[in-house]
Amino acid sequence: MNNSSLFFRDLSVLLTLIIAIGCLSFTSSTTSFSIKDEYSCTPCGQSCDKEVYSAHGICSHCKMPLVKKSTINFKTIEPSEICNYISRNPKVILLDVRTKDEFEGRAEPRLGRLKNAINLPIQELEAKIALLAAYKEKEIIVYCSRSHRSPRASYILMQNGFKKVTNMAGGMSVMRDNSCKVQ
Repeated sequence: MNNSSLFFRDLSVLLTLIIAIGCLSFTSSTTSFSIKDEYSCTPCGQSCDKEVYSAHGICSHCKMPLVKKSTINFKTIEPSEICNYISRNPKVILLDVRTKDEFEGRAEPRLGRLKNAINLPIQELEAKIALLAAYKEKEIIVYCSRSHRSPRASYILMQNGFKKVTNMAGGMSVMRDNSCKVQ
């Protein structure tokens, strides 16, 4: 390898290093550093969940607090997959976070519920999360009517130490397979 090739290889490595360091920010006066934090609104099931911000604040669309994007780490399952998934994984915990009237079919629209589901309305979830403590290590699928409450509930569960949380996208309003539903 000639001197010119070595020079360009070294220059390329140096530029890559400079770019990488430029993407990092120092966290304190110590020598440690980390990647800059990105923020998004506390999951609310609306389009603003996908927006990314560079600092703390409030979502301009839904008015939810912005949280570190790295803390939003629950999975998502499509309603078209849910019945097959439940049949292959019969020990999965199903958590319906709608109101009691919605869960019991006394509120319009009557969308049904998943068989063997537990009902704990989102409005009560944080205050009554201890009721779910036995399920912290189990897989939980969270759902509601239109997937506006279940993303938030999934986030709350993850923040409280639940390990395997999945949100059902779209909710019961878009579910067409009735094989795992109770009308």
